[in-house]
Amino acid sequence: MCFEVYSTVYRRSELRCIFHASMKHRLEYALAWLVSRLMRLFPRRVRLACGRALGGLVYALDGRHRRITLDNVRTAFGGEKTEEEVTAIARGAFRHFGAMLFELLNLEQLSAESIERLVEMEGTERFERARARGKGVILTAAHFGNWELHAIAHGRRFDPIHLVAREQDNASLNRWLEDVRGIFGNDVIYKERALGQMRRLMKAGETVAFVIDQNVHLDDAVFVDFFGRKAATTPVASWFALKTGAALVPVFCYPLPDGRYHAVYEEPVDVAPYRGLDRDEALVRITQDLARVQEEYVRERPEIWLWMHRRWRTRPPAESVPAASPAPDRVSETATVSELR
Repeated sequence: MCFEVYSTVYRRSELRCIFHASMKHRLEYALAWLVSRLMRLFPRRVRLACGRALGGLVYALDGRHRRITLDNVRTAFGGEKTEEEVTAIARGAFRHFGAMLFELLNLEQLSAESIERLVEMEGTERFERARARGKGVILTAAHFGNWELHAIAHGRRFDPIHLVAREQDNASLNRWLEDVRGIFGNDVIYKERALGQMRRLMKAGETVAFVIDQNVHLDDAVFVDFFGRKAATTPVASWFALKTGAALVPVFCYPLPDGRYHAVYEEPVDVAPYRGLDRDEALVRITQDLARVQEEYVRERPEIWLWMHRRWRTRPPAESVPAASPAPDRVSETATVSELR
C-alpha cells in the first residue's frame, strides 16, 4: 500500500514536471517566433542594434553569467588587461551574442545572393585542397563570431556539410534551428549518435563540422593549454584525423566594421609528425595545435567569444603535474575509443 501511494505521488510529481517543462518550451518557442516576425518589419541594422541592446540588458540583469564571464576574462588575460578592459570585453560579448541571436532569427528570410554578399571568404583554396585528397574534411570551429552563419554560407558556396551539434531540450526550437542550419542543404548529426555516422562520412570523403572549444567531462577529455591554463577538450576531431587521414581545417567567422562577416579557412593542421607517437600523446599534441589556433583568434577579438561558458570547469586529476594528460577512455558520453577502433 505504501509503495502504491509513493508510486502515485511520484508519477504525479513527474507529470507536473513534464507539464511545466512543456509549458516553458512552448513559451520559449512562442517568444522566439514573435520576435522573429516582429524583427522582419525592420532593416537588418535595426535588428542587430536591438540584439546588442538586449545583450547589454542581459549583462546588466543576469548576475550569475556576468560573474562567470568576468571571472573567465580575468583568468584568461591575468594582468594583461585592466579592470575597465575586462568589463568592456565581458559586456561586448553579451552584446555580440545578442546581435547574433537576432541575426539567426531572420536568416531564413535571406536569399542565396544576400548570404553571399553578407559573408566574404578567405582561404577557400585551402579547403578545396583538403577536400581534393578524398579522405574527408573536419572543420573545427569555435563559439567565436558567427560560426552558424559560416556553416550556412559554406553550404551555399560548396557542397552541403554535416554539422555535429547537441540536441536542444526544447523540441520546437530544435526543429527551427535544424531548418535554419539546413537552408542550403546542411544536415545535423547529434552528438549522441555522431561517432558511427562520422566514421561512414569520412570513408565517403564528406565534410563534417563541429565546435571544439567547450569544456567536457573528465572521462571525455584531453587537457591542453588554453590561455595558459589546462582546459578539458574533446579529442574527437584529432582521433578521426589520425584514424582516417581526414584533413583538420580550423575555421572562423567574425564581423566586419561594415556589418558583413569575414570567414576564414586556416591551413590544415598537419598530423603526420604525430603518427609515430603513442596514441595518447598524439591526441594531446593535435588537440593542442587546434586550441592554439583558436586562442590566437580569441586574443585578437576577445569580445566575440563565448566567455559565459565555464571553459576551465573540469580540472586535471593532478593540477601540479606538467606532463601531457592521457587521452580519455571515452570521447563521448555514449561511445568509447575502443568502439572506434
